[in-house]
Order: sequence, then structure tokens, then C-alpha cells
Amino acid sequence: MSDPYLSPSNVMVLVVRGDGRILAVRHNAASKTSANQVTVVGGKLEAGEFLDEGALRELAEETGIHVAAGDLDFGQLVHYLDADGVRVIGAVFTTYRWQGEPHNAEPHKHDQILWVDPGHPPSDCHPYTRQVLENFRAGRRYGTITVPASGGGS
Repeated sequence: MSDPYLSPSNVMVLVVRGDGRILAVRHNAASKTSANQVTVVGGKLEAGEFLDEGALRELAEETGIHVAAGDLDFGQLVHYLDADGVRVIGAVFTTYRWQGEPHNAEPHKHDQILWVDPGHPPSDCHPYTRQVLENFRAGRRYGTITVPASGGGS
């Protein structure tokens, strides 16, 4: 019998503005996983958190905005194979309502926040984020994402 499958988990929130643009952050050069790249708001699930709790925490930590639990909707599940061969499960939530004005609440991690067009993400968008945005646009609730060692996405 093989060992049980264990996988790290990511949580992301697609904060969708009235014009369809999605809130994102541009990581600074010190980032270990996405230096100088644009990603949607999110991060790793912490011990003892449920997926929605982690998503709401990451959103507040990174942008200073708050979303009521009832305004957070499940959007998609992604299974990601990173360049190091680690498989990560990501839960992506969406919201169209929030309290507060988004701002860069983690300037030590991010150079800026920005609103991106999910149909035309910036050229420096991380491949993982690019696929999450494509899934969102296409209405896909599940997808697999592979980022080879070269850093390109498929």
C-alpha cells in the first residue's frame, strides 16, 4: 500500500470590478516564487484554516480590503505542477463585493496592486495566474497547470 497523497494548498481570490477587471499584485524582486511577476491575490493555506478562511486572510493581508464570508463564491479548483515537481492544489474564489479601498498592504512583498483584464493579462503575468484567469474567462471550474523549469506555462 502506498503512502497517502499529501499536497500543499493555495488559496486565491479573484476580486472582480464592475468593468470585469481583476485585482492583482506585482511581486517585487525578493519574491521566491514569482519575482517581478503579476499574480492574483492569494497564498498558501496556513495550519488550521479552511480554504475560505485562508482566502479571506490573504485578501486582507495583501490588499487591506475585507469581504463578508457570504460574498465569497467558489470559482475553480486547479491542480498545479510547479517547476520543482511539487503538485499544489489551489482553490480559487471570486467576489464582486468588498469593503475598503484596495491598496498595497504588503509593500515589502509587492511593488504595486493593479487591475488586470483577464482576457489580456500583462506580459509579466505568472503562468499559473495566466491559466487561472483563462479558466475564469472560460467558466472552467477545474484545470491542471504545469510550469516547466523554463518558467513558461502550458
